[in-house]
Order: sequence, then C-alpha cells, then structure tokens
Amino acid sequence: MTDALTTPLPKRAPYQRKPMLRRILLNVYIALVGAYGLNTTAYLLLRAAIGERWNAIGLFNSYFHLLLLPAVILLPLSLILRRRWLVLELAAPFLFFVSTYGAQFLPRSVNVPADAPQLSVLSFNALGHNYEVDEVIKTIREANPDIVALQELTYWMAEGMETQLKGEYPYQALHPQNEFTGQGILSRYPITSEEYWQINLGHQQAEIDWNGQPLAFFNVHPAHPLRGFHFAGEERTEEITEILRRATVSTNPVLIAGDFNMTNLSDDYHRVTDLFNDSYTEVGWGMGFTFPNFRVMGGRTRFFPPLARIDYIFHDKHFQPTEARVVTNAAGSDHFPNFATFAFMGSS
Repeated sequence: MTDALTTPLPKRAPYQRKPMLRRILLNVYIALVGAYGLNTTAYLLLRAAIGERWNAIGLFNSYFHLLLLPAVILLPLSLILRRRWLVLELAAPFLFFVSTYGAQFLPRSVNVPADAPQLSVLSFNALGHNYEVDEVIKTIREANPDIVALQELTYWMAEGMETQLKGEYPYQALHPQNEFTGQGILSRYPITSEEYWQINLGHQQAEIDWNGQPLAFFNVHPAHPLRGFHFAGEERTEEITEILRRATVSTNPVLIAGDFNMTNLSDDYHRVTDLFNDSYTEVGWGMGFTFPNFRVMGGRTRFFPPLARIDYIFHDKHFQPTEARVVTNAAGSDHFPNFATFAFMGSS
C-alpha cells in the first residue's frame, strides 16, 4: 500500500507571463489607437462641415498637422497586426495626411525654359527683441537672395541693414518699429514705389523694377490668432482680406512673402491659395516647419525641432518656383527663414 504522504503531487502548468503581457499590451494598443482613429476622423468630418466658424476648430487647425503624423505609423502597424477595424478607423487621418503632404516627400522635377529669368526671395521674421544683428546679416548673405522681406524689423536691426548691406542691397524700404510691427524690404533692383500700412501688425507693398519688368512685391505679417489656447482669428482674417484685395487688383506679376501666422490647414490659408500658389508645396521637400526655434528659449526645449510652417512665399501664374527651402540658421530669431527661387514665365 502506497503511503499517501509520499505520493507525488501533479505538476502545475508554468505561469504564462509573456503571452498574458502581450495580450494586455495589444488590448491597450487597440483601445488607444481606436480612440485616436475615431476622434481624428470625427474632427475631420466636423472640420469639413463647419470650418473655423467654431473657434475650437481654428485652434485645432493650428496643431492638427502634428496629430495626423501618428496615423502614418499606426496604420501600417495595424495592418501588420491584422487589426482590420483599426485600419478602417485610421484610414481617414492617414489618407488626409498623404493627400495633403505626401507629394512633399517625393522627388519632383521642374521644367522651365533654359533662358527664363531667375529671381530669388528670402522671407525672415527677425524677431522684435533679437539683438544678433551680425548673425541676421550673415544669414542673409549666405542665402544671397535678390529680394529680402523682413518682419518685426527694429531700429537697431534696420541700422545694421543700412550700414552693412547697402552695397549688396542698394534699394531699401525700411519701416522699423519698437515692437513687432516693423517691416523692411531689401532689393538688388530699384524700388520704384512703396507703401507701409498697419491694421494690427505692419505690411508693405512695393513695386520693383526687375530689369524693366515691374513686380508687385508684398511683405506681410498678419496677426497671430492664438492667445494661449484661445483662438481669435478675426484680426488675421481682416488683414489677409486687405492683402488679397491689394494683390488681386495689381496689374503686375505678384509675389507675397511673410510671416502669415497660419498653418496650411487654416481657412485663411485656403483663401490665399484659391488665388495664389504656395511655392513650398510645389517644390519644397518635407514638412517645411519654420516655427518655433526652441533654441532661443533655452533650457531643455532647445533640442526640440520646429513644429509648424507659418512662413510662406506665394506667387501668381507669372512665376514657376524652382527651389523652396527652410534656411537652417535662425540667427537668434524664433523663426527660420524661408527661401525660394522663381523662374519668370512671362507677363502675359
């Protein structure tokens, strides 16, 4: 008779920790990604139906390009995990990102006549409390544009332009201010007429004689619509309305450069691109973010990359951009300069 106390007990199955952990992580992934996909899809539908008539939509339009980026990674990952419902929930933000920004990540060729005249433009918000005048001048010289549009031009910055850049840019229309409303244009070509005006921030309209061809050149700075996390776009809209009014009545070829304080998802951006073309979306590569330069803020944030594209150079049908890029030296400003080269396609 076998002693019951000496009978071996049956072995327990080992605790399956790894499979359980994988199930937990997968469920968390499904919950979070599903919520993200549904919410971004709902926002896209609301945005299409209402637009910035709701201030909340205007606020989200200022950051929504960043919220679209995860969909580019999450949809392929969900395909690998064979989660069909997640793929469906992510389809709208993924396709919206691809249709809006996808071409900016593809190689593009531009065909222009070999003898087409070329004109280069630099737009630079130099920052109203930036004292690095020599660095700003260095950035301009390295970019070597034909025309420079300066926003937030101060008296000390204007003095530097007059004393150090008069040889390279003999034609200057400078309107420095103590705060953020100063504007200035530097040109290698004669400025035959020029006007500075101010609604909220400062703006300029100039006629430039480009080897006998008159150009209408606008240097603009519409007001920023964000007050912390509150969106108030009326001032920006008012200024863009006036800019478009002036630009559309011009009988000369038009270039519009400046800090527009808007992303390409805003209603005001689409008002501009209904009439003029965005040089960066045509020939630039990547997202083209120009703001903010976190290095001027110091601390740990100085390592962060810029998060938005709010500086633009627009053109009409008389120009074809051949190059558009963001200049990497911000020269003490919170904006990175915007550079573009154009081929002139004729005045007719």
